[in-house]
Amino acid sequence: MDSAFSNDEPLESRMLDSTENSSNYQDIEVQHQQLLQNQQLSYASSLFSQNTHTPTKVSNVIVNNSECVRSAVLQSYVDQTIGRATTLEQLCEESDILNMKLISNGLVESCTQTVDSRGVLHYDLNERNLRPSYAMFNGSGTALSVVDVVSILNLQPLKKFTAKTGTNVGNGEGDGYLQFQWRNAFGGGEKLTFDATKGTKTHSSYLVDYAQPVSPFWSWDSAIYKNSRALGNLELLLRGMRASLTSTFEKHKNVNHEFLYEYVWRNTSASGSHTSDSLLMQCGNDIKTALGYSLFWDSRDKPIFPSSGNFFKISNELALNSFWKVGLETSKVKSWRRNNFFTMSASLKGGYINNFHPKSKAIHTSDKFHCGGSNDVRSFNLMGLGPKDLFDSLGGDAFVSYGVSVFSRLPVKRWSESNFRLHAFVNGGRLINSNGCSAKSCVQALSREHSISTGLGVVFGHPVARFELNFTVPLTAHASDSVRKGFQYGIGLSFL
Repeated sequence: MDSAFSNDEPLESRMLDSTENSSNYQDIEVQHQQLLQNQQLSYASSLFSQNTHTPTKVSNVIVNNSECVRSAVLQSYVDQTIGRATTLEQLCEESDILNMKLISNGLVESCTQTVDSRGVLHYDLNERNLRPSYAMFNGSGTALSVVDVVSILNLQPLKKFTAKTGTNVGNGEGDGYLQFQWRNAFGGGEKLTFDATKGTKTHSSYLVDYAQPVSPFWSWDSAIYKNSRALGNLELLLRGMRASLTSTFEKHKNVNHEFLYEYVWRNTSASGSHTSDSLLMQCGNDIKTALGYSLFWDSRDKPIFPSSGNFFKISNELALNSFWKVGLETSKVKSWRRNNFFTMSASLKGGYINNFHPKSKAIHTSDKFHCGGSNDVRSFNLMGLGPKDLFDSLGGDAFVSYGVSVFSRLPVKRWSESNFRLHAFVNGGRLINSNGCSAKSCVQALSREHSISTGLGVVFGHPVARFELNFTVPLTAHASDSVRKGFQYGIGLSFL
């Protein structure tokens, strides 16, 4: 009788051979499953590519766990997404948008969607009233065939009441917070939030916020707040209300907008005995009423640490009977080599404030622009650029700043796939007080005598925030600039 193993072989040798054969069988099975999966994906992709323009119509929507969303609200989301689809390609795109909007607008925790068909509807184009039928008309050349689609939505309700505590570290500040939320309060994505914060610069902050989507692509947000925070050697106590209307169109294809109204009662006091005269003159109470509008376009693949895409934003603020403030921000990110081994990012920011009463009423320091810091122009301290009085930063009413960064994956195979990157940068900028001078003089002043820095470091890109540790060197600086040579550590969501 034949056997896979000879009886003369030692037991240990036969056991090793058996283990190796078993391992080979498992490897072959894994490769076979992977091959089948690739074939299925290829077949599905080929099927979709061949039928992208096939006419479709969603005639029915079946919703499981629909009690978590008001029926009128859910109907509006369906009508403005999959209800508008006329081809198979549009149906796939609108299905993704529907899932994303139900989750991002706070109606459900998660959403899955499956699509079925009840057959093909035929429309006789010779009739005035197009009445569909599943039966083929005589003279099929005058008939339009449309796939009758049934969409099945499976909704998972979210937890309405949440409470959490934690700490935040970033942009030169650390704080602890306590937050209560009531989500999807009335079945339409409504959210009521109470937030209390205490920190290093924000000494105390209390916020009551109510947010609600008014449509799948527009959201309303209103809040009342009390905020006490430090700004240099000033202590600001802010009490106010804010309301905004923001669009949430698909960011890669559309420009988004934000309309803002804010009313603030501001109390300013000196926090030290060495506060400069320029800041002491701003102490007291004042009221600010402002209207704002922002336009932005974002095609980046990730907002915090992108590897490709563009970003553009222009913001306007009109403080009634006081000033008009405009800001511009743009950036471009591009990667090269396999798995985005090299990435380059270029950013440009600028802004200008037009004071309506330059001789009689100065702009408050908190309304001005401030430059410098680990998240801004590196190798300078926070608010380190621009005009000073003694050691106090006064801010500016016109500025320009820019930066070019090059990132590389770690050249060690073990860590090349990690979120760590090597980082080299060049930053620069200028912050001035134009004091109502002409536009030509302002542009000339901003175009020369820039403060410039360079450096090397390591970056860690986390989904929640970005961490940087750089060794920085200032190349050029003004006498009034507060420089920082050596290691500089930064945490935040956006960097120059």
